[in-house]
Amino acid sequence: MDFHIYAGSFVYVTDRKSMNVGLPSGSELYADSGYTGYEIENRLLENEQISLRTVSKSHSKRKNSPSLAFLKKHFWRRIETVFSQIKATFQAQIHAVTSEAYLLKITLFIIAFAIDNLTT
Repeated sequence: MDFHIYAGSFVYVTDRKSMNVGLPSGSELYADSGYTGYEIENRLLENEQISLRTVSKSHSKRKNSPSLAFLKKHFWRRIETVFSQIKATFQAQIHAVTSEAYLLKITLFIIAFAIDNLTT
């Protein structure tokens, strides 16, 4: 399991270097439409042989085959469901004095979710 935590205002496509994916060649990385960026998609494929599978916006210039569109939407829904389940374990308000403490608490919620789902 791997995850990255960014501020809500962070846009992945503006700074690809800040998110070290570390996936092996031939991997597929699924993302929502907020990660649309043909330049980054091309660079990942050419340099790292990683396919960025972004859920396309309706006005996308790159159309997907029906089967690829289905897969993208399928995995995107699963990711959104898991994220909602993790958020449901959060308290109404997470109190932390420092950003490091806040990130620690979020990380612990994610780890607790992962451990809880090992048994189910």
